[in-house]
Amino acid sequence: MSSLFGATRFEVAPSGQECTAHYLRLNDVTLIHARYLEKHSMSFGEASFIRQYFTLRGTGRFSAGPRTGEISIGSPSPIIPANMAFDLDFEQSDMLVLRIEYSALKRYLGVLIGREIDSELVFHDMVPNPAVGSLRRGAFHFASDYNARGKNLSDLVITETERILIMKFLMSNWHNYTLFLLKTPPQPSNSAVKKAKEFIEANWDKPIDIEGMASVANVSARSLFRQFRKECGSSPLEFAKQIRLTRAKEMLERAEPDATVLSVAYRCGFQNAGHFARDFKLAFGELPSDTLKRSPRS
Repeated sequence: MSSLFGATRFEVAPSGQECTAHYLRLNDVTLIHARYLEKHSMSFGEASFIRQYFTLRGTGRFSAGPRTGEISIGSPSPIIPANMAFDLDFEQSDMLVLRIEYSALKRYLGVLIGREIDSELVFHDMVPNPAVGSLRRGAFHFASDYNARGKNLSDLVITETERILIMKFLMSNWHNYTLFLLKTPPQPSNSAVKKAKEFIEANWDKPIDIEGMASVANVSARSLFRQFRKECGSSPLEFAKQIRLTRAKEMLERAEPDATVLSVAYRCGFQNAGHFARDFKLAFGELPSDTLKRSPRS
C-alpha cells in the first residue's frame, strides 16, 4: 500500500477478511480497483497526479484540507489536487480510483483550447456535472475490457482510450478553464479539415494523436472537431474508424492462413469483437467472418 499506492497510513479491521486491489498503470492514467470486506481507513500524501474516487458498492468519507464529504455510487469524490494530502474511511466497499498526471491534464487542456496553460489548473466543488456519469462509465468500461482482453489489447487501443479518458475528464469536471471550453471556438480555415484528414490517413495504424493533428491543422482541437463535424458530418475519431474498417476489410480479403477476425480487429485498433463485427457489417453489408471466408488464403 505504501510503495505501490502511495499510502502514508493504512488500517483495516483485524478479522482476517480479504482485501484486494488491482493496479493498472498506463502512460498518464492509472486505474485502481479495490475491494474491502471490512472497515478500513487510509491516508495519502501529495503526488504528481490528481485523484477521483468512484464506488460500485458501499459508501465512504473523505477529508482533504478543509473539505469533507461522502462518497457513494451517485456521488463520486471531488477532485483531490496533486498538492493535497487527504484521508479516506470506508466500510465494506468496491471502488475505482482514477489517477491522472497533473502535467498531462494541463497539456491536453492546452490542446483543447489552443494555447499553453501557464497558470494553475484548479478544480471547483460545484453542483456535479452530469457528464461525470459518462466519465465513470468510460472508466469502468475500459477496466472491464482490460480484465477480459488485457493481453490482446493493442497499444493503439490503450493509448487512444487513455487520451479519450483525459479529454472526457477535462470536459466532465468544473475548473477555472471550463468557460474557455464552453465558448464557441473560432472557425478554422478551409484547409484545416483537409490537413487533419490527410494526417489521419497517413497515421491510421497509430494512436490518433489529437495534439499532433491540431498542430498540423494549426487550430485548437475544439475548433478542429467542430469544423470537422460541420464539413464531414462526423468527428475525426469517427473518420479514423472508417479508415480502419477499410484497412481491416483489405486485410481480411488477402488474409494469411492463420489470420482471424479477432487478430485483424486488434491490429486495426478495435478492442471489442462484437462492436467491430457490427460496424463492419454497417459499412460493407456483410460480417468480417464472411469476408475472411472468401479470402483465397483462408
